[in-house]
Amino acid sequence: MTKKLYYTDSYLTDFTATVLSCNEGKKGYEVVLDQTAFYPEGGGQPSDEGILGGVKVKDVRIKDHVIYHIVECPLEVGSSVEGKIDFDKRFDMMQQHSGEHIISGLINKYYGYNNVGFHLSRENMTADVDGELTSEQVSEIEYLANEAIYKNIPVQGAIYGQEEVREMTYRSKIELNEDVRLVTIPGYDTCACCGTHVKYTGEIGMIKFISSERHRGGTRLTLACGKRALKDYSKKQEIVSSAMAILSAKPEMITSHLQKLQEEFNETKFKLAEVKGILFSYMVEEYIKCNQATLCICEEGLVPEELRKLCTLLIQKVDKTCLVVTPDATGFKYALGNSKIDIRPLCKAMNMKFQGKGGGSSELCQGSLLGEWEEIKLFLSE
Repeated sequence: MTKKLYYTDSYLTDFTATVLSCNEGKKGYEVVLDQTAFYPEGGGQPSDEGILGGVKVKDVRIKDHVIYHIVECPLEVGSSVEGKIDFDKRFDMMQQHSGEHIISGLINKYYGYNNVGFHLSRENMTADVDGELTSEQVSEIEYLANEAIYKNIPVQGAIYGQEEVREMTYRSKIELNEDVRLVTIPGYDTCACCGTHVKYTGEIGMIKFISSERHRGGTRLTLACGKRALKDYSKKQEIVSSAMAILSAKPEMITSHLQKLQEEFNETKFKLAEVKGILFSYMVEEYIKCNQATLCICEEGLVPEELRKLCTLLIQKVDKTCLVVTPDATGFKYALGNSKIDIRPLCKAMNMKFQGKGGGSSELCQGSLLGEWEEIKLFLSE
């Protein structure tokens, strides 16, 4: 078995190891070492990246207790190689993972809910618990978690035998029948975990919830720790500053200004709809003077709701098939209707002819078409 150096020192960045085997696999050469500081993907935490023997380590996997380093070029069996961890990524993962332990431990302690899902990537981190949390409870957990950071508590990792662990209380998603590695944050959490962690909670920096939502009868929490939390705050501060400049408002007044703008927008939208309704009525009176068997109309700048409204007004006035279209970036959006016959067969045929999509009721269908306007009109007139 490969000696796991990351268990004894998660801050180790450089090490020397002997190549035990090297075989070509689907994604590169799979190298097994006598010892490694590279953490393999597992427990919801991605693998480390870095350099091994002068070549890039693309991935690290563990299977049947064997750790495979996926590298771009073969390494000589029996040779001694230098390994170097990408510590920026490693430390980011340590901050996130340790922060998640504090959060999950607090939720379990105060509300009795269990962590049933954990996902950590370069971009985000989520934790799923098997109970619903209110927004007030989420805020309280965030406050208590950051208090744990201020206390700068040591984070302890140790492997225990089956006899020892039987007498201990700890969190675990699965039943374990072998030696167990427990990560303990005194007063906050003890959890079976194979991941890498900071030495002291103070190194997490801060914990911030990004969102909280219902998920499979429980709660999914999206959170950021350390540098990620700072980056998220900085990004949102830029957004707030931009909003302040646009609205000429102080931060605490942004919400009320936006509410006022929304009310004004809704009022304007309502008035515009009234005006367009009157305009459509006049337009319909002109359109119905056409003596063609099928009424085909092309108007620019209509949204789907307006297409539907105009087509509905037309079929209420005439006993014939009416097609109303508006050009878009790729073709046309359309509304097709007839108050006397089932329009769906014609809609299906038109979609097939012009690579269209859409459907609807027997009286009115909507969708999109590709093709030339003259060809579409000719098709409907046949």
